[in-house]
Amino acid sequence: MHTFFSAAAKAFFVAVAAANGLAITNPLLRGAANASSPRLGLVDSSGNVGFEGRPPRVYFLFLAQEKISNLEIWSAFFDSASADQYRAFAHCKESQCVQLLNGSPIIPVPLVASYYCTDLVSPMNQLLSYALSLDLGPVNSADKFAFISDSSLPAKPFEEIYNTLVARDSSDFCVFPPGEWADLPNDDGDGLEVAVKVHQWITLTRHHAEKASAMWSKGVMHNFMAKFKMNQMGWDNKLDNNFADNRNWGCLDEFWYMTALFGTLKRVKNTNEQTIDLPEFTGSPLKIDKGAGWQGECDTFVIWAKYLYTLGHNKQEALMLSLDQGSIPHGGNWARPGWWDTLTATGIQAIRNSDFLFVRKFIDKPTLASGGVFADTYKKLVLNVV
Repeated sequence: MHTFFSAAAKAFFVAVAAANGLAITNPLLRGAANASSPRLGLVDSSGNVGFEGRPPRVYFLFLAQEKISNLEIWSAFFDSASADQYRAFAHCKESQCVQLLNGSPIIPVPLVASYYCTDLVSPMNQLLSYALSLDLGPVNSADKFAFISDSSLPAKPFEEIYNTLVARDSSDFCVFPPGEWADLPNDDGDGLEVAVKVHQWITLTRHHAEKASAMWSKGVMHNFMAKFKMNQMGWDNKLDNNFADNRNWGCLDEFWYMTALFGTLKRVKNTNEQTIDLPEFTGSPLKIDKGAGWQGECDTFVIWAKYLYTLGHNKQEALMLSLDQGSIPHGGNWARPGWWDTLTATGIQAIRNSDFLFVRKFIDKPTLASGGVFADTYKKLVLNVV
């Protein structure tokens, strides 16, 4: 591996480690910097990505509490990649997470204040900021910035995930059914102003990553939760999560990027189906209809029990139906997604065969119900690593 950080950036990470009583052993931080003048990637008339200086790169941006679960699997995943193809950063809530990442391919960034639900966007944009500013040298317009949960695992080998993401020329948002969207009456009384709700685990183009980072630093939409009166009414299973019901539920990270980059939807009517074209949005156009299901591009499997079998055939349901009895996850509830603590080799193979790039939630070191070591079997069946 060759290094990519400036002397100042390297010194910063040494200081972070020293504050936690560590010595830097991350192989990506060893040696002298290797920076050169930035040169943008080019896309020809046929849509092929070219570059001057380096190929497109995927930035894996982990949001972690006290650790990244199953780090052994993630390390094997990155070990199979060329150093030019990726960078991996983590925002750790607890100092022990920083210590556990020492020597891994994943580099911690400085901690910023965050609050469950009301502000997980600050650490997300901290990751973006450091990924954009510390990775010196040439850039490529086809670079991608993928947010990853600390309880996720890759569902494909590195090469397959890399090729899939860099081939897209748009950002990937997994859009919740419209019943989850937030709405307010328009100021002029003509229809509704609607904010689209998406999974937190999005992938941004370089253009969108730079734009989002700049907008957050300028305070854009920091008042979203107050403006849309999020989570202010008592929960009622009969009344809530209907399209255009003026009862808004959700977290800032589920709304901010979509709203900041694409704006809210104006003059929406709740009586007829509408569509809107969104530039640089994978899966455009977006359907605005109370009967719509999942939209956009859902690269990360998340178990939302309410919607698994209620919106017609979708790839979430397809994966669930392909699991054997010993791999059925816990179902979660209306507020929290489900999780795995036990799988069989058959269930792991179903994940590999699914349409997803990433899968969550996993506890650290799940039990392999069919016998053996979970990490070894997962690396063999999913990552093709023996």
